[in-house]
Amino acid sequence: MYEIAQRVLTLLTEPQREVTVTVGLPYEEPTGEWSCPYRIDGLAGWEHERKVSGADSIQALEVVLTVVRSALEGSPEARDGLLVWEEFT
Repeated sequence: MYEIAQRVLTLLTEPQREVTVTVGLPYEEPTGEWSCPYRIDGLAGWEHERKVSGADSIQALEVVLTVVRSALEGSPEARDGLLVWEEFT
């Protein structure tokens, strides 16, 4: 994955751990649809690259940001108040 954006969050466990969200460069599939890869490292079950699709590269980026936000907010760690972005702590 060619990375175009990354954010590091903190998991407030003992010891603290990092959760890294990485978004890749959108690319056109042979079908003409666009895909955008992403990865969330540090949360159980998310340690492999995934992708979302859209009609064009902008839509693929919009969808990936929505999916990542949903995954983070819906994680058990976030529901327990343990996942924070250090910029806002």
